[in-house]
Amino acid sequence: MDQLQNEEQQTAVPERRSQRKPAAQSGFRIPEFLTKIGEDVRWYYDVRLWSPLILLLLILALVLPGKGKKQEEVIPQETVDVQPTAETEAPTEAPRDPEALALAILADSVGKGRSDNVKTIIMWIAVNRSEDRANGYGLSLLEEIARPNQWQGYDETTIIYESTYEIALEVLETVKTGGLRPLDNDMLWLVLNDDGSVTVRNQFTSKGNQKWNEKTIK
Repeated sequence: MDQLQNEEQQTAVPERRSQRKPAAQSGFRIPEFLTKIGEDVRWYYDVRLWSPLILLLLILALVLPGKGKKQEEVIPQETVDVQPTAETEAPTEAPRDPEALALAILADSVGKGRSDNVKTIIMWIAVNRSEDRANGYGLSLLEEIARPNQWQGYDETTIIYESTYEIALEVLETVKTGGLRPLDNDMLWLVLNDDGSVTVRNQFTSKGNQKWNEKTIK
């Protein structure tokens, strides 16, 4: 019997050593606010509380970029002065020779509706007058063309044909090079005929029994 009691005591001691004393008995107590901390911060995660702020942030995110774009559109852009280059410049018309232009205007106004041959003769009459010194002419070619009351139907505002201008250039080239002229240099007067031809002569009126020399060109 004594041996049996000793064995029970030996087996009972370890069981009392493994048991832990309750916290209340050890003297340490958890503060009450720590036990309720989970309940106190639960409102922080409540969506209903934060939804107005979230909505306000979304509105600002949509409105502010739009204002930024409008401000960018208002800012004036710097102008760049682009200098014209050979590729961007519009082709300009070559300057016209003033004497050739004046001859073309004379021929197209006085010889309006007539052949190029007639227009050429009209030009040569003007050239002959600019070279004559014996009959009251002899001014420069431009001055003889512009001399008032000398040319029937002359109009300095006449729009010329390009072909007439080319003829005028050829006339001036012949004068410059001393080429063969289609008209004698004493032919200073002309008469426009109804059939479209022109008659040129070396005298304005007949002198005594001497009649003028004349030539008709169609």
